[in-house]
Amino acid sequence: MTAEIKAIASNSNWSEVYDLADTYRNQQQWQNAAIAFQRAIELRPDFFWSYHHLGDVFTQLRQWKQAAIAYRRAVQLDPNFFWSWHNLADALTKLKQWEQAAIAYRSAVQLDPNFFWSWHNLADALINLQQWDRAIASYLQAIHLQPSNQLVYQKLGTAFKQRGNLEESIQYYRQVIQSPEPNSIFSIFKTQPQLLLDFADTLTKEHQAIGAIILYYLLLELQPYQDRVLQQLAQLLQQQNQLERNLLYRRQKLESESNSELLSRLKPSPIPKPKTPNLPGRIIVNSDCAVQPNQLEDLCSAVGWSRRPLNRVQQALDNSFSYIAAWHIHNQEQRLIGFARAVSDGTFHATMLDILVHPNFQNRGLGKTIVTNLIEQLRQSGVKDITLFASPHIVDFYHKLGFISQPNNLQWMLWSFDLDDHFKS
Repeated sequence: MTAEIKAIASNSNWSEVYDLADTYRNQQQWQNAAIAFQRAIELRPDFFWSYHHLGDVFTQLRQWKQAAIAYRRAVQLDPNFFWSWHNLADALTKLKQWEQAAIAYRSAVQLDPNFFWSWHNLADALINLQQWDRAIASYLQAIHLQPSNQLVYQKLGTAFKQRGNLEESIQYYRQVIQSPEPNSIFSIFKTQPQLLLDFADTLTKEHQAIGAIILYYLLLELQPYQDRVLQQLAQLLQQQNQLERNLLYRRQKLESESNSELLSRLKPSPIPKPKTPNLPGRIIVNSDCAVQPNQLEDLCSAVGWSRRPLNRVQQALDNSFSYIAAWHIHNQEQRLIGFARAVSDGTFHATMLDILVHPNFQNRGLGKTIVTNLIEQLRQSGVKDITLFASPHIVDFYHKLGFISQPNNLQWMLWSFDLDDHFKS
């Protein structure tokens, strides 16, 4: 034991010991500083700064466990000091105690929501916990604070990929943006949609297609009439689907080469189309009969779609360029059984939405009638390019009507006047 350490150990004057510890800390004499702060704590165990600075010293010594113990005691004595929470979280991260680190980072961002690294590191911890949505929200908050940090865009893109199915992710985040939590990044997006566009454009430049696709969808949820966004989204979906086709081909080739006989045994049998009931009455299809929001939402419920607020549905109907409705009439009762609408610039482009047929009336050609009538209306208005989104199980239906697509996941499909002759030939 050196003379300095003996002097520290024998000194009972707390003020002198603490000042000496602080001097060692400023001189970066970390070992002596640790000993002095520990002695100061023995003499006065309720002084916040001794624990906080001891945590700093152990951090410099890379003694993460001791640092975490010191910072934890510091936040017990003063739970409102941001740096103790942030540094505690950093120490816990070094120990790979991800859950505790995430808790500490959350306390840090509550105290100071404008510190980039707390949000960034919180997201990293949540990634290790596989809490993808919370991680995504935290990375978005970090990007909002430092939009030029390219590394975070890469991590955000990876989080979107790890989250899983693209279609499910789009549906989830469309619901989030409709009713965002107060003070969340999504509530900021709702009032500042330009941020979504900036983030999505940067993700595109960083070759993070999945994240960009999801953010473009969120932007269209807030501002549905943006041709540039629709075109960018179409290009990204085509690229993504081409990539998935290549991966699927390679996987199938590998599986075929490794065990083609087993694959043939496991090949699923075709699923027969369900039979629909033969109901009395008559069906009419028209475009001049007003559809009420509750009628459309009842139809959505019948096909398994989530119900939407009626006032917003009314706005959607009012803002539609045109729509086609199918009605079942029996005993003076009229029920909506099929529907499709289009939004359009009225000149070049249109997107078809809310295409649905009641399950009791499917497999009768009603869907084809509705879609072809809506296409004809748009063609008569001079619209050449018509787009829609289709799930994989109904892609063939739209192919037969002249739409083209890529075959995997969520489908961006295009019907073009210039392609019409090709499908008729």
